[in-house]
Amino acid sequence: MKVKEWIAYIDIEEYKEAPCGGMGDWFNWKEKGQRWKDYIELCEPEAVPYLEAIRSSVLEKKLKITGQQHQFIENGVPLFEDNTVALFTFRGWGDLMAAIWSEEEDIDYDYMDFYM
Repeated sequence: MKVKEWIAYIDIEEYKEAPCGGMGDWFNWKEKGQRWKDYIELCEPEAVPYLEAIRSSVLEKKLKITGQQHQFIENGVPLFEDNTVALFTFRGWGDLMAAIWSEEEDIDYDYMDFYM
């Protein structure tokens, strides 16, 4: 699975939702030192290829966007090669970004660092 493009949240109507996204789990809020492997372990197996695709694209493009930006900028939503999109709440997106960048930078980010 790959992210083929980043699109605006308002342009998602024609796409189905990928099996990832949602509310979030308060990443690194109580137990500091969590990394990508900890995030992935909590995910449904069918979501993992999509999440890995997001991670790859985020790192390649060096994207550090907030949950608010995920929903409101013109290129904040990942569109996958199977024409599905990943939609997250502010907190859910914050969890994802914190997991990606905690691993990459070896810093204990938590979801609030990428919430808004």
